[in-house]
Formats: sequence, structure tokens, C-alpha cells
Amino acid sequence: MEWATVHHLDLRHVGRGFHKPLQPHAAAFHPTQTLIAAAIGTYIIEFDAITGSKLSSIDIGASVLRMAYSPITSSHAVIAMVEDGTIRSCDFDTEQSWVLHSPEKKMEPISFDTDVHMALTPLQPVVFFGFHRRMSVTVVGTVDGGRAPKKIKTDLKKPIVNLACHTRHPVLYVAYADGLIRAYNIHSYAVHYTLQLDNTIKLFGAGAFAFHPMLEWIFVGDRHGTLLAWDVSTERPSMIGITQVGSQPITSIAWLPVLGLLVTVSKDGTLQAWKTRVILNHNRPPMQASFFEPAGIELIDIPRVLSQQGGEAVYPLPKIKALEVHPKLNLAALLFANMIGGDNVKSRAAYTRDGRKQLFAVLQSARGSSGEWIFHSGTLDLSGDSLIGNIFQFITTDLLAHWDIDYLKLHNDLFILCLVL
Repeated sequence: MEWATVHHLDLRHVGRGFHKPLQPHAAAFHPTQTLIAAAIGTYIIEFDAITGSKLSSIDIGASVLRMAYSPITSSHAVIAMVEDGTIRSCDFDTEQSWVLHSPEKKMEPISFDTDVHMALTPLQPVVFFGFHRRMSVTVVGTVDGGRAPKKIKTDLKKPIVNLACHTRHPVLYVAYADGLIRAYNIHSYAVHYTLQLDNTIKLFGAGAFAFHPMLEWIFVGDRHGTLLAWDVSTERPSMIGITQVGSQPITSIAWLPVLGLLVTVSKDGTLQAWKTRVILNHNRPPMQASFFEPAGIELIDIPRVLSQQGGEAVYPLPKIKALEVHPKLNLAALLFANMIGGDNVKSRAAYTRDGRKQLFAVLQSARGSSGEWIFHSGTLDLSGDSLIGNIFQFITTDLLAHWDIDYLKLHNDLFILCLVL
């Protein structure tokens, strides 16, 4: 597979701060249409994912931590959890937003590094949400005048580390810190079943969920770096696949419906693709250890794809933070971490040193050339700073980019990957 840039969505002039442009920090696809929403600063902006055209923009007055399009087909709104702890509905048709739920007590702004959990179901206009390692889940309606907020105390008094709703069934999955996952009915909150391994396999709790679009398979990425597959088609669910992706927690996982592959993202930014073993004999389930096999997809060459179609190479190289995949179409989105904007001074200093080394290597390789590839677009302000500092600030400009894959030169339709920088 070959990765190539289609075009860029320029977000440099949206939500501009006092000193530098802000980075997009959340993205979501519409469940059925070719639309993508990106959160940058206090704005949520909707684009046509194919043409790159900006369609609408909403200023909600606070930064988004998590967001998703409402899966109710009649809705054209994003449900977002923002930094002040409120849950908001943002309607793109009217470009208006309103508060669905606000915390009982005023909270300090929640940082982007804080884990917050949110799950939506297409079967009911509600959103389930909670804070990391709390003991309860809150449910509230997603339409004006809908269901009043209600706190749900689960039957297990354990810290909750993730939430997910099944894409086709009325089931809410609650993941606990010891690796156990409970499936609850979204109406009665009765327990359907439990997904749990024996004590010989150490788990730290689900970091991400994905669902097969047709089979009754659930994929779970654990915070211990373990990838699991569960078959929930029977009254007693069984684990059908397990593999160790790495030592880092799995932060994002998604099923690519057209290619029939599973993609995982680890906390260190590693993106890997997996294919599931074909079951030739339905009377004999596959070996758990050989269910997942690495798929033959080349790694993303970030500098090369960023520099195509008039783009700029980014140094230091951005780290992949999360993955979003369109549930129906050949569309996906990668969210990159903003390392330079982090609060950890030591980490930021190390990241900047690495960036200087990478940039120096690039400049060394370009000796004797005109250098126009660095400056061919945009404006540099050289007042009061060194040249290298301004080059560094300029080439880390924030963009929303679109890519396509030529699937082994055999398919005419494109798989488009939208990268949020």
C-alpha cells in the first residue's frame, strides 16, 4: 500500500492564540455522511471530508476533551465533553450549542491529558459519560428537553477506566481497572454478561474498544498492551484471540470495514494493522494465540506525506495520539499529540532537542539548494528571534490533512486518511 497526500485543510487562522496558532485536539466522523468535525481552541469546525470545504463553525467558549457525532440518524450534532466538565450538544445546522449537563460543583479546568470517558448509542438519544477511575456512570439525554441526568451506580465497586456502547445492540460496556468488562442493558442496566480472563494473564483495564460491523466480535485494547477478541454471539462469551501488541498501553483501536483490518495505536504513537485469521472449520474455533496476524501495510512516512501537495515537513516528528475511523465509508482520521504545548517541562525540552537534531539533519542534506522548499508558503516574522527559531515555529503550523491509499494498485476507490495535526 502506498500513502499519498490528497489535500490539506488549513486551520492556521482558526482559534489563533496570542503567540502561535492552536492545534486541533479532537476529531470525529459523521456516522453516515462524508463529514468530519475538528475541535481547535474553543471552536468546532465541520468539513466535507472529500472536498475539504469548510461547512460550518461553532464557538462553544471552551476546549473540547472528547466529542462524537450523535449516532441518531436524524441528528446533525456533535456531543462534546469540554474542559469545564459540562456535556454540550453542538448543532451544525443552526451553529448553536447548549448545555446538556453541568457538574454540581464548579470544577477546575480539566487538562487534555486527563482521561474522560463518553459513549453514545444509536438506539437511544442519550450519552453515557464518566471520569477516569470513578465508581459511577452518568447518563443524560442528547436532545433539548430529553432525559434528565441520572447517576448510575454499577453493581461492582471498582474503579471504572472506560465506557463503550455496542454499535447495533442495546448494550453498555463498562471496563474496570482489573481488566474485567461488564455488559449492561442500556434500558434496565441489568447485567448481560462479563468478559474476564483468569488470573494468569495480567490486565490493567480496557483502553479502547472496537466492534466488528457484521460478526458478534468485540475487540479490546488493554492498558497493558494486550489486544483481545471476544465472541459474544452465545450466552457465554468466549475469548477467541489474544496477542501482545507491545509494552505501551493501547489508546485507540478501530476496524477498517473496507479492508477488513484492525488498527491499533499505542501510547508511544506506534500504529499497527492486524488481520484476523480466517475460520475454515466453524466446528473448531481458531487458536487464540494465532487469531491476530500482522497485516502487510507499510508504516506511515510522516515527513514524506506531510511535504506533498504543498505541505510542510514537521520537525520534530509528531506522535500519533488517537485513531478515528468512519463506520461506513473508506475514511479514517489520525490525531497527533501536541508535545510542545504540554505541561511537562522536562518532556518538552527533550522533544525540542530531538526536533533540533532532526531539523539540523534536514538542513545539512539541503546544503547547496535554494532552500525554497522551506519558505515557499506563508510568512515568517524574523523580528526579535533567531532564524532557526522562526523556521521551527513556522513548520510546526497546524493543519488538517487528507491522505489516500492506493490499495496495491488493484482498487479504483480510495481509502482516505484524514490527519489532524
